[in-house]
Amino acid sequence: MIGKLKRTIRNYYDNKIAFSKFGDLFYLLEDRNKTTPVNEDFTKHSIRGDTTNIDFLIATQSLGLLFYNNGKIIRFFKEKGFYGITKFSGTFFAFHKTGMHGNIISFRIESNKAIDVKLIIKGLSRGIHQIDFIGQDLYVTNTYDNSILIYSNLVSKHNLHWKDYNKIIYPNGKLQNGRKSSNYNHFNSLFKHKNKIFLIAHNETKKTNRPSEIFSLNSFTLNTLGRQKIAGSNCHNIYINNKEKMYCNSLEGTLNINGENIISHKNIFTRGLSVSDKYLLLGGSDIQPNRLKREKTNGYIYIYDLRLSLKQTILIQNTQIQEINMSFNEKTLSNYSEKNANL
Repeated sequence: MIGKLKRTIRNYYDNKIAFSKFGDLFYLLEDRNKTTPVNEDFTKHSIRGDTTNIDFLIATQSLGLLFYNNGKIIRFFKEKGFYGITKFSGTFFAFHKTGMHGNIISFRIESNKAIDVKLIIKGLSRGIHQIDFIGQDLYVTNTYDNSILIYSNLVSKHNLHWKDYNKIIYPNGKLQNGRKSSNYNHFNSLFKHKNKIFLIAHNETKKTNRPSEIFSLNSFTLNTLGRQKIAGSNCHNIYINNKEKMYCNSLEGTLNINGENIISHKNIFTRGLSVSDKYLLLGGSDIQPNRLKREKTNGYIYIYDLRLSLKQTILIQNTQIQEINMSFNEKTLSNYSEKNANL
């Protein structure tokens, strides 16, 4: 009963208040603590398989932002609700919730510690998912508004209010009734390949019975070019190169490569994809329909080599995995794809 009431209040706030002036005022009340790194050893995990020589960031639902370094995990930040992670010229950017809203911060990694933390964008909706740089512009999936926010030349800016975006695009139109609207897509992931930007439309399949879709946008005009239904439910993440298209069929617990479910984990919600020259990392979480109980479930990172042989499994207790990002040569970042377009 109490859980249902909380969901009702949160949904009403997300639909009716979060993007209003009152929402901006409420953000000022809830965001009174500066985000500072804790840089502490993290022990609520177990590892099975070979210890891989690899570094990567892990955005979790309830345990903050973690950093895996060759078999050891360090907690950089303890704030709940970390999600999107991206990188520009040695600086990382990440979203985290402040309560009913959220911020994007930046930081650098030095000697396995987060340093030089800056507040970049403040007062965002708590529904932000993936973020990514295309050139020097930051693209933000403003998921609960069915829109994409674009902040131009963001690398030279900080302490922006969320409404200081340079462009806002609605790939499938504005919502008339919040997340209950018939055109609500729950856009959660984006990736630029050649002259197109691809978006994952989650479509809340479990609620709506609509399969997920991939939207394609012209990267110059930002007009929607098309949409493709995919054989997956509540999907996340997308990565494309000249040979492969990958995305997570999340509810099915699979990683789809070129139209086939190549990797499968039974009873796991797959979300979080990271690819480098040596490894493919896949995130997963125990399936829990009740959002309020998800922080009591376990999250997993599956580390594969590029022959798709499972090398290592990391279990993280009492949280869900939202996003994974390798520290070096991360191919799922759009700017990496631009620099290596012929690969």
